[in-house]
Amino acid sequence: MENLRLELIEVITHCCDVKTFRFELPEDVPYIPGQYLVLTLDIGGKKVPKAFSISSSPTEKGYIEFTKKVSDSQFSRTLESLEIGRAYDIRMPMGKFTFEGEHPKAAFLSGGIGITPIRSIFKYATDMRLPSHLVLLYSSRTPEYLIFRNDFSVMQKANKNIKVIYTLTHCDERVEGCRAGYIDGDMVKNEVPDYSERPFYICGPPGMVDGMSSMLLKKLSIPMQHIITEDFLGY
Repeated sequence: MENLRLELIEVITHCCDVKTFRFELPEDVPYIPGQYLVLTLDIGGKKVPKAFSISSSPTEKGYIEFTKKVSDSQFSRTLESLEIGRAYDIRMPMGKFTFEGEHPKAAFLSGGIGITPIRSIFKYATDMRLPSHLVLLYSSRTPEYLIFRNDFSVMQKANKNIKVIYTLTHCDERVEGCRAGYIDGDMVKNEVPDYSERPFYICGPPGMVDGMSSMLLKKLSIPMQHIITEDFLGY
């Protein structure tokens, strides 16, 4: 783990309140796909640290980025005021929600902005041509919040070993390429018929992570040691 001063080089807006913050990164600073960083900002004369999963892949050289749904919190307001070209305090890498091809196949369940570390993992698997077969069930309220959908489409075309299923929970109209409803045991069985042979990675809001973990344990009899989780708290 290193304490770094990294220059903000770009801010990318995905939709009205989801943004990616990209920082220049020396190539000699390693990290594993799925890990997170801690950004510390000066707010009201105090140093305030917050953790963010890294959405870029180690194969994307020269920068590192995280993606956040901004809110009306003081931290979010300060984050949106960051200046391009200025350096900020970042500590990294941390976390064990990681994948580098250690399993021949794996399943991923994600909700909302919890997609960020999974984007890192899938991009790494595609760029490194890992033989692992990866399936993602990605849930969102509405289609505009399917962050990185274009990235995943490109990855699926380049990598026959990944499969992505989208499902929407609050959309009245049918959207091409998307299921309707919440991720549940039946959906997992239908989309991942060999689910008993895979570890499950779950990332999203705490309620979603708890619900998915319980469903896997009770309805699908997935052992606890085969469930890897990461909670996303809003701030």
